[in-house]
Amino acid sequence: MELIDLSHTIVPGMAQWPGDDQPLAIHRRSEHGPDRHMSSALAFGCHIGTHIDLALHFRDGEPPIEQLPLSAFAGRARVVRAGDGDTVGPLPASLLDGVDLAGIDFLLFDTGWSRHWGTPRYYRQWSWYGEDLARRLAAAGLKGSGLDTPSLDTYGGHVAHDICAAAHMINIENLAGLDRLPDVPFTLFVLPLKLQGTEASPVRAAALLDAAPGSRR
Repeated sequence: MELIDLSHTIVPGMAQWPGDDQPLAIHRRSEHGPDRHMSSALAFGCHIGTHIDLALHFRDGEPPIEQLPLSAFAGRARVVRAGDGDTVGPLPASLLDGVDLAGIDFLLFDTGWSRHWGTPRYYRQWSWYGEDLARRLAAAGLKGSGLDTPSLDTYGGHVAHDICAAAHMINIENLAGLDRLPDVPFTLFVLPLKLQGTEASPVRAAALLDAAPGSRR
């Protein structure tokens, strides 16, 4: 059994979605010392770092996070190789050609874009779901999908979000470490904070591999 971390670390001052005015801070309220202990406080938006969006993000009337069962945030997954970290633009539906979706709950797209995390390039442009790809994903009966870029859509766009929201899918954005995943199914966990009434939450995304590292293919 092996767990692979698929999350970026949340750090003070890290880059956020362009135009997001929610300050990000990790406040150290007290430190270790005589009769003292460490205590911290957090301030950030729900779409910070590696996070999930629910259908509620773009579709009124959908359930918020605390109303969904834990099973909505875990399941069988597989990765689709979708780029080299330099290609930008809409991802084609042909990426799904020949992909076995039997028993699969989540698809993750490894575009290589996460290597730009922490650089000015990361939020300038990226790969996103083309409309045909979004429609194929929505028709596949998945719990959700995700990728290692800032969004399912280009900046200012919402077509892929609208399509996936109508299918009640969970979106996972800003993933990391997808290049470490095997090309066979694994178990994915994207457990959110149990926040009342919200449409999104940061997650500690993790892949649980079935086999020992030496047996990957």
